[in-house]
Amino acid sequence: MRETAGDRFISGARRRKAPSSAKSALYLLAYRADPLERIQRIKAGVPASEAKQLIADLNMGVSATIQALGVSIATINRKAKNQAVLTKGESERVLGLAKLVGQVQAMVEESGDPEGFDAGAWTARWLSEPLPAFGGARPVDFLDTMEGQRLVSDTLAKLQSGAYA
Repeated sequence: MRETAGDRFISGARRRKAPSSAKSALYLLAYRADPLERIQRIKAGVPASEAKQLIADLNMGVSATIQALGVSIATINRKAKNQAVLTKGESERVLGLAKLVGQVQAMVEESGDPEGFDAGAWTARWLSEPLPAFGGARPVDFLDTMEGQRLVSDTLAKLQSGAYA
């Protein structure tokens, strides 16, 4: 099978040693990947070690991120130790979160100055803050479902356009 943008995102060797700007580029690949490529990655399963790396990149706290994604830390640790992949549902939520980080990076590249910008850190902070658009709920509270992730993504897009400015 040929390597796709989604495969490059979910590549342990590249992810572990990637500097901040390279990490942002990898999240951009997850965001810009063709939907069929993302579906293929979800069906193949995201390696648990990659989920752990995403959680570390976001720096939201392991417990908060795991809870937000609706995944057990024990499951991720066990699967990472055994070099196993996550289930389809877990993979979909993890890849969806990576796609959100890539969306933020793309927004900054399109509308701002990406030099020195840390999309993971910004996304983690934004996800943790209550939003009037969500009736005072935090975006992180919606990450455990794909519909919730779509709502968060749509809200990010509205921020870029100024609809929620």
